[in-house]
Amino acid sequence: MKKVKLGEVLEVKRGMSLSGDYYSEEGELIRLTLGNFNYPGGGFKDNTSKNNIYFTGQVRPEFILNKGDIITPLTEQVSGLLGETALIPESGKYIQSGDVGLVTPKEGMLDRLYCYYLLASPLIKRQLGAGAQQTKIRHTSPDKIMDCEAYIPDYLQQKKIGKLLASIDEKIKVNNEINDNLFNQITDLYNYWFLQFDFPNNEGKPYKTSGGKMVYNKALDNFIPDGWSDISVGEISNCLDSQRVPLSSKEREDIKGDIPYYGATEIMDYVNNYIFDGDYILLAEDGSIMDDKGHPILQRVSGKCWINNHAHVLCPQTGYSCMLLYMLLKDIPVVMVKTGSVQYKVNQANLNNYPLIHIPDELRRKFISISDPLDKEILKLKDSNDKLIKLRNWLLPMLMNGQATISD
Repeated sequence: MKKVKLGEVLEVKRGMSLSGDYYSEEGELIRLTLGNFNYPGGGFKDNTSKNNIYFTGQVRPEFILNKGDIITPLTEQVSGLLGETALIPESGKYIQSGDVGLVTPKEGMLDRLYCYYLLASPLIKRQLGAGAQQTKIRHTSPDKIMDCEAYIPDYLQQKKIGKLLASIDEKIKVNNEINDNLFNQITDLYNYWFLQFDFPNNEGKPYKTSGGKMVYNKALDNFIPDGWSDISVGEISNCLDSQRVPLSSKEREDIKGDIPYYGATEIMDYVNNYIFDGDYILLAEDGSIMDDKGHPILQRVSGKCWINNHAHVLCPQTGYSCMLLYMLLKDIPVVMVKTGSVQYKVNQANLNNYPLIHIPDELRRKFISISDPLDKEILKLKDSNDKLIKLRNWLLPMLMNGQATISD
């Protein structure tokens, strides 16, 4: 293996400074942000945390990226973000902004896929972290990235390493796409039956479309099928907030392990011990966190985990499944269950008292019989992805430092 400064085998260029005057909720070109890095999972993701992701001002052609271009963050809003990489999924759509570096490997010296994984390896991330500008939000620069040192194998070995790691990521991507499809099937069925009320009637025809009687329900402020009623969140779920155990960053660092630690919107870390072991729905406790329609941020979690005090922990009561509970909770308006004037909170009492539609037992059982097998497959593929991610993360430093090689 040959020791090099990265600047010998690649170039990094800073993106364009984009004026906020031209941010828009619609347009043709999307401005890249740090939200496009799928951290800590790795890779590219669509930025769903901002509404004004489009840019309508003038953009120089060199800042409109092509499919397969490698990008890396120059600003670290979340610890560990520096050194992450992503591949642009589509040409002519994304603008390279000032917080994003464009990485171009030199032809014949550094394989593109190997370059993509090399920058995200612990070796480079450690160097970037040590050299980052020490402010509240840390920064790096193209020059600091190119000053990092690494040992790289010959070009043929690079291609083999890049291809192997990419094949693992491709399998993860396929599993995620399958899960998205399965989840959308469940969502479509729920919406068709319990929002549009076209569940099968006694003759197997869609209830509302076939003229099924609808009556007004005051608690729900909506027309619902005749004979149906409302029920509160607290009557169909158990809130287990009293069992949550918050941990400081230092405490999590001291007891790292293989058990996920969940916060308001994502897995935060891994710890050895755990409190929860089952199927739960997490609902963000911060009343300012919601999707673009004002509905709560939910997570479906299963198995052993810690959960901190930034998320309400709900499990379904008998007669309800975790996925059905998720569907019933997903459209609650956060404004109706939050309290506070400065720091908004989703109040547990308000949440428990919020009225939901009470689905008759037989129809509820029928929905669960259809959705549960899909939900189990989703969980199975998530578990498979967790194992693939661990394999990739174990292989990455081993391959990058020469402890492991790929034979013919």
